[in-house]
Amino acid sequence: MAFEIKNPPEFTLEVEQWTRETEADGSEMSKDIGKLLNNTVYLKSELERQEHTALVTLTAAGWTGTAAPYTQTVEVAGAKEGLEPMVVSALTDGAAPEVQKNYIKAYGIICSGTGVMGDGTAVFKVYKKPAVDITIGLRGVMG
Repeated sequence: MAFEIKNPPEFTLEVEQWTRETEADGSEMSKDIGKLLNNTVYLKSELERQEHTALVTLTAAGWTGTAAPYTQTVEVAGAKEGLEPMVVSALTDGAAPEVQKNYIKAYGIICSGTGVMGDGTAVFKVYKKPAVDITIGLRGVMG
């Protein structure tokens, strides 16, 4: 008996509940075992995606617009429309105090703006342009 793992894996709630009283043969039951196996693979891939962090660099010169909100679109491998990743700091451990100060200021500007994911892209909007390039992490995007 071979089970088909779909690519990408799919999750389904349409799995028949089998009891001792159910009259079924092995081939019928294997269809549901295949669905359960796909559910397991799907959940594993979702967990891996949620734990992954994609790094994105927003450049000081990359903001467009003459008035707020300013916009910057960046390519993000693994981004999908409707995905809602969490923005996390990517400040280098042990960064110099001046680098930390500039990073924290730019990070605050980014986090007080908005971001929308598209297929392979992210569009950020801010109400003040950061003065420095900044690399941030998008947790939940699997590249």
